[in-house]
Amino acid sequence: MEKKKFELDDLFSFKRVMTTKILPEKTILFEEQTMNQKENKYNSAIYTIMDQEPIQFTSGLSQDKSMKLSPQKDRIAFLSARGGDKAKPQIFIMPVAGGEALRYTNMKDGVGEFNWSLDGTKVVFTHRVNLEEQEDENKKDDEKKEKLSDLDAKIKNLKEQEKEQEKLDPRVISKIVYRKGTNFLDDRLSHVYILDLDSKETTRITSGSLNYLSPFIGSNNEKIFAVKPQEKGQLNDLYEFEILEIDIESKEEKVLRVATGFGSAISLSPDGRWLVYNTLINVEFPSTENSHLKLYNTSTGLEKWVSETIDNHSFSPIFDAESTYLYFISDEWERNTVYRFNIERETLEKIYGGDSLINSYDVDSTQGIIAISVSTKENISILQTYDFVYKELKTLWKSNEEFLKEKVIAETEEIRYKGHDDVEIQGWIVKPPGFDKSKKYPLILEMHGGPHATWSPYEISMWFEYQYFASQGYVIFYCNPQGSSGRGYDFRYIIKNWGTKPEQDILKGVDQVIERGYTDKENLFITGGSYGGYMTAWIIGHDTRFKAAVPQRGVYNCVSFWGTTDVTQLMKNELGAYPWEDMKSLWDLSPIAYVDKVKTPTRIIHSETDFRVPIHQGEEYFSSLLKVGVEAELIRYPEEGHELSRSGKPKHVKDRLAKIVEWFNKYKTE
Repeated sequence: MEKKKFELDDLFSFKRVMTTKILPEKTILFEEQTMNQKENKYNSAIYTIMDQEPIQFTSGLSQDKSMKLSPQKDRIAFLSARGGDKAKPQIFIMPVAGGEALRYTNMKDGVGEFNWSLDGTKVVFTHRVNLEEQEDENKKDDEKKEKLSDLDAKIKNLKEQEKEQEKLDPRVISKIVYRKGTNFLDDRLSHVYILDLDSKETTRITSGSLNYLSPFIGSNNEKIFAVKPQEKGQLNDLYEFEILEIDIESKEEKVLRVATGFGSAISLSPDGRWLVYNTLINVEFPSTENSHLKLYNTSTGLEKWVSETIDNHSFSPIFDAESTYLYFISDEWERNTVYRFNIERETLEKIYGGDSLINSYDVDSTQGIIAISVSTKENISILQTYDFVYKELKTLWKSNEEFLKEKVIAETEEIRYKGHDDVEIQGWIVKPPGFDKSKKYPLILEMHGGPHATWSPYEISMWFEYQYFASQGYVIFYCNPQGSSGRGYDFRYIIKNWGTKPEQDILKGVDQVIERGYTDKENLFITGGSYGGYMTAWIIGHDTRFKAAVPQRGVYNCVSFWGTTDVTQLMKNELGAYPWEDMKSLWDLSPIAYVDKVKTPTRIIHSETDFRVPIHQGEEYFSSLLKVGVEAELIRYPEEGHELSRSGKPKHVKDRLAKIVEWFNKYKTE
């Protein structure tokens, strides 16, 4: 059978394994996500697998996701928005032996985070409510449960809709961070509720005008542990989070610790003795510092650092069933590694690291296995188990195996070279199907966001993009310039130097590829998203070698960006100042300051509801390019945010790829 090159519509055929959970007898539960091209949305279902083909566990007609096993491993809880496009995610629970999934909540705004109680009799979760709704919930039971006639219910619903509309006309803003993701923040806050599984009754535990996150129920169902941003942080996007102990009966709160970072979450050990949370050791430059794990004993207040000896980010902690070990993942160059920390002995050891990226995992120390969802050079999604006693890796399921058998997988080659200040840089070359080193190929330079992200030949979010661009006859080059994560704090530190140092790392890599002889130096193209969009605009403002450019969702004006993003502290942390403190430095670091030097035809891609990098950044750069005589276009995607390339509407994900290749093909010469 002759294998075929990737086509754009192949995007819709890919499946991805998401969350994994381990059952007894080495049976694995996993979520698998698919693109629904017809309905222009994503679906996901839960499956079970042992040694045979997967058996579908839930319907998958919507998104069945965020599954969690009960402590007794006899039930599974998950979120699902069943009931139409306007349905909100609710908690469903079903036996692991199979059967009907029953809905346990009916919350107006849906359920956010949730966790089982240690005894499996309750579930704690978050739900968004405003102060008026909190007052309504506080009414006496007989008032709250008074049955309305159908007509009265319709009238009440209409009045509620009118109230919601009034909030938008006009919007009254009283805090810096007033929009996130793709939505304006309303007056609702995330609060903690307890669901009693026997009665199905819910009780709200927290109240007020601050968000509560990451809730867990402690031993004997007497305490709740949760995270709350400090008030000044919620209003002004600062990075301090209070870790709370809340008495369920009295609802009194006690601050146990304050964590620092871009966000914070906790996890509770199965014996209820230990909390683990992410925080920083040094707080001078929060966006650059390593995020470390720390343990807190809920009885004694004893603290233990877990990952402070690792010079990289550490995340995704999981306790074993006996609360003896804490497992977690840490970056390591282009890969990641599973570690475990012995809580009593305070020893740290590597458990697993392979030629792949771990996208999700679960641990069962009793059975001595890890269940991992990984991506590799050859496949975007593989489910494996690793026996860390016998050091055996076993593949259970390759989501796309049959489909990929019919496709030509482009070859990826790693290169190492000297970048700025002779620092070693790691990069990769993706070669077109049927590659012939005696021929000349056009080249696409791709650059990652962050700036502290890490790219890899195993990167799940870019796998199809690299393969599709290569199938169109392009050589692809990408690398991890200084500023990238995975190689420690010093490598990641580019404070006040977003442009020059990474630019040299990247362009020296392009020179390396050209020197190999098979790249047409007259047909060089450049693209990247977010910080990669910044670097695209920065480079074409300093270098004219590229025939066409597609900057995506980029920061182009560092002066105007800081006060419109939903991460307002980023510019201060990364570039060292607010505009009124050092206008010249911020302007000198802005790609738009060099727009009069640009000669490269530029198609800007931006999303209309991107509140991480608002679309005015693209508009400013587009207008400026036209003003100085550069051929330019602005592509606007409605109803999309900063995650367009990773989780946008399927038709927009496809169209974005088409628009990039279309622009490059337009300027490519034979």
